[in-house]
Amino acid sequence: MDAARLVAECERVMREAPRPEDVIEEAWQAGELVEAVARLLDSAEEPRRRRAAPLLTAPGAGPPRAARLTSVRDPAGTLRALRVLLGELHQALVALARAEQHEGAYWSCVEALDAVDEAREQVRALARGERVAGGPGAGESSCGV
Repeated sequence: MDAARLVAECERVMREAPRPEDVIEEAWQAGELVEAVARLLDSAEEPRRRRAAPLLTAPGAGPPRAARLTSVRDPAGTLRALRVLLGELHQALVALARAEQHEGAYWSCVEALDAVDEAREQVRALARGERVAGGPGAGESSCGV
């Protein structure tokens, strides 16, 4: 399944007024998806550099949505969508953590926030690489030739 469709699934869950545990689950799902997109883009660019890093998993979470990833048809668009999604998840998790009164639930939010922050950094790094590899000016020397 294309990455854009998987991002859309997460966006749909977030639009439906999710429960706190749904927000935490979607944060982990989004982090897993970023990892999977990164592996797929890495393998497309340099097959010998494939990473076999395990997918992140939330305690008690079901199978990762990212396991269904088969393609990234529009890398730049996917990275933009992931950046927006991760920003929305970050805001939702901050709000949850501030409102949470149970210590265990609070720390679940904090752990999910950490995962989202790591995923955001990875998306930024991928976007920088994407601009270099496939953006405007790709293949040109610094002299514009």
